[in-house]
Amino acid sequence: MDCIEAILGRRSCRAFTNQIVEDEKLQKILTCATYAPSPVNKQPWEFIVVRNRAYNHKLQEEAEKVKSYIAERSKWKWVSKYKVDFISQAPVLIIVVGDPSKNGAEQFLNTPVNGYKQACAAAIENICIAAHCLGLGTLWFSLFEAKSAREIFSIASDKDPVGIICLGYPAKELVAPPRKAVCEKVQYID
Repeated sequence: MDCIEAILGRRSCRAFTNQIVEDEKLQKILTCATYAPSPVNKQPWEFIVVRNRAYNHKLQEEAEKVKSYIAERSKWKWVSKYKVDFISQAPVLIIVVGDPSKNGAEQFLNTPVNGYKQACAAAIENICIAAHCLGLGTLWFSLFEAKSAREIFSIASDKDPVGIICLGYPAKELVAPPRKAVCEKVQYID
């Protein structure tokens, strides 16, 4: 599979089998994550790999609580119906932890940017694409409070849990969600 095929073929997975993710595949995925771009090459990410499903269940409990108050605050009806049971199904969780002290020059702009978060997002995308190339499914999970994630996964208070990847073998075929036409999303300045 070439790079373009991998990007266009990647899907979010919300149903996993119990098949164990091989160490060799996991190592390749994590290596790809570390090759993401980062401001001033600070590589502000750390990865916590979780294979103990007791943690999945704690995260799922947190997600249910978060869903409840997001539904109330947003008034979005779909939120309360959104199922998060895939969390407990995932054989592996990868918590992507960012280090705010590893920003680049963008922190000195008039409107500072958290480049470490952008770099972590690039690492997450690398994880998702690499996993897809290896026949695995992923879901970039963000329905959690940072404080709770720190408690569940013993993350230091000076670090930021940027995203959690649910990883495993897909239990069913993954279907592409609709995408807007490129012409609706792109503007050219010549």
